[in-house]
Amino acid sequence: MRKIVLLAVALMGFTAAFAQTDVLTVAQEANDALAAKNYAKAAQLLEQVITAGAESDDDAVLEQVNSAKKNLPIATFYVGRTAAAEAQKLTEAAARDAKYAEAITTLEKAVKLGTDYKVPAAANNAKRMVSQVYLVQGGTYFNANNYEKAAEIFAKGYAADNKNTDMGLNLAECYFKMDKYAEGVKVCSEVAALPAGQKNDAAIASAKAKINQYTNNKIATLQQANDFDGIIAMAESIADEALKQKVLVQAYFLKKDYDKVIEIGDAAAALQTDAADQSAVYFNLGSAYNAKENKAKAIEAFGKVTAEPYATTAKAAVAELTK
Repeated sequence: MRKIVLLAVALMGFTAAFAQTDVLTVAQEANDALAAKNYAKAAQLLEQVITAGAESDDDAVLEQVNSAKKNLPIATFYVGRTAAAEAQKLTEAAARDAKYAEAITTLEKAVKLGTDYKVPAAANNAKRMVSQVYLVQGGTYFNANNYEKAAEIFAKGYAADNKNTDMGLNLAECYFKMDKYAEGVKVCSEVAALPAGQKNDAAIASAKAKINQYTNNKIATLQQANDFDGIIAMAESIADEALKQKVLVQAYFLKKDYDKVIEIGDAAAALQTDAADQSAVYFNLGSAYNAKENKAKAIEAFGKVTAEPYATTAKAAVAELTK
């Protein structure tokens, strides 16, 4: 019985030595695959090195395991990037979307591996690439005027990285094209609320321009139908309080509910951070006071209008009222 035990111990020792040698061999094959830019093969072999060698007490094996942990997120990133490039070449929608999904899954795995194995550059590169894949995939549908499908894809990308301003603006544009005004304004407001700086300034300006454009379009459509209550209902759906109050002032003025304009006008103006928006509110407030024949208050409100396209008309109104 003692001999059998000794034999078993000897076999275990032989197996361990063989496993260590095997890990080193696989590690070399993985390094060769990396050098040859065969990233799919390299990723597979690197995973084997990590799995087989993680519990080893051999320094040479552990060194290869640590090297594999650094290289695996990078190799996985390149596998995902290659899949994304292949997807772009496909013309059949289902096959193309399946390949994009494969690319995103692989890149998200690279993000996790980079985070787990403390390779931040690889994790960040993979995260940015995930955003780019969503942008390209969604852009294919957007360019084909399939805004519903494009919005579905852009929404996933925006959820993954809500600091990606291109994604947010594209998503908002889809919502506006689909006549989902409130959803579009919400996303644009989030982009507009990002910290000012060289990186965000252009996107912030674009977001504000979209809000103004589609708000004015929506108001014009409802105004043509004399649906002033519709404008009020639209305003109530806006999450941004400053924009909401600005539109409400305009809606009540168009409805000729001058008392309501006067009631909410000053508070609405105080919320505005843009001179043109504040001027728009004060112009409507001054016009409401004028309609109520309160010259002093009308002059006061018109005097606070500083930005075009309201300033010149407000100045003329003050001149007329002070004759």
